[in-house]
Amino acid sequence: MAKTGYGWLHYPGVLGWYLATVSWLIFHNGFIPLFVGICVFFGGRFLLRRITGYTTSGLKIIKNAFLFISLFAFGAFCSLVKSETNYAYFLDTTSTLEVLSDDQWIPIESASKIDLEEGYKSASATHQTLRIHRRQPKMWAKAMVKIIPQVVHIFTFNPSNEFYLLADVNEGFKPMNVEEANERKSSNFVINSSFYDPQNQVLGEVIYLGKRYQRKTHSSGYFKVINGVPHAGPASIFNDLNGSPSYACQAHPSTLKNGMLFSYIEDESMQVLWNQKTYRNLIGERKDGRLVVVVSGNGALLDVKEITQIAQRIGVYHASLFDAGSALQYRFEDGSYRMDFSAFNNTYDLGRLTDRLAMKFFRKKFIQRSPIFIGVKFKQ
Repeated sequence: MAKTGYGWLHYPGVLGWYLATVSWLIFHNGFIPLFVGICVFFGGRFLLRRITGYTTSGLKIIKNAFLFISLFAFGAFCSLVKSETNYAYFLDTTSTLEVLSDDQWIPIESASKIDLEEGYKSASATHQTLRIHRRQPKMWAKAMVKIIPQVVHIFTFNPSNEFYLLADVNEGFKPMNVEEANERKSSNFVINSSFYDPQNQVLGEVIYLGKRYQRKTHSSGYFKVINGVPHAGPASIFNDLNGSPSYACQAHPSTLKNGMLFSYIEDESMQVLWNQKTYRNLIGERKDGRLVVVVSGNGALLDVKEITQIAQRIGVYHASLFDAGSALQYRFEDGSYRMDFSAFNNTYDLGRLTDRLAMKFFRKKFIQRSPIFIGVKFKQ
């Protein structure tokens, strides 16, 4: 083996480049990012060899094979466990949630208004983002939240759009991911909605094309389409609405009515599980009838009260919480504008045994699919 020039820099340079590639793969999941990451690594390694003048005469194939296999295996593993979203569970979530108000970070409790960044706007819908922040005690976590902002997405829809549920009613509400739901009807917006049990059986009342498929449960919230108009919120808001729903699904808990938080949401000691910081999905309506979806984006782990406070601050009048956590998945698309999110693996199915093991050790299936989705089609 011979080394010339700055050959002694080669190994530290390759090691640093390898670690940088590994770090990139943690936060960029999927086979396309994996392919790009491996290509960039080997391209950078080639440039380092040219710059440092490093030459080698042995074990070249073995070295390349080891580097390729290790990067591929690591990237595939990160994609399977969805590390780009689940990293957030390693951050500290005990500190107060802060939001931007007039470009200043303040506690959500003190915010009378919230700064929103506009991403998309049309007569049919708007998409806005809200940056959130929690103070982190550890240096690595402080750096992490600066590099990767935590955001909440806010979608607002004109009630003149077409609203519906997406479900496989002929196959007993066979669970789907967001891609499969969209295949049932091409939609501009799709999001999972109903809760389900460990056997993927949908929970609560479901009305699909005017036909009732499930019994009501104690869950207090609903999404309904009545006379073509969408509504979401506590069951009591439907008492004064005339007409039979063409679509309906239940939600839990109801969080807002007439712009006010329910007492059981204000008093966080009443339901300990609602204090858990996780990915959340709130759907409600403004006083003018526009449907609003307030939903966690990457890293935005919230409790029930926090996401309700956000909704209240942006003018949501009635609201309920729908299924989220590891099950959360949604897509928004119109022309060239597109964004999608899934909190956990919803693509790679490793079979029933893997699902059973995941349920045993982590209390959730390895692949996340939902039986019911809400869809929106824009009326141009």
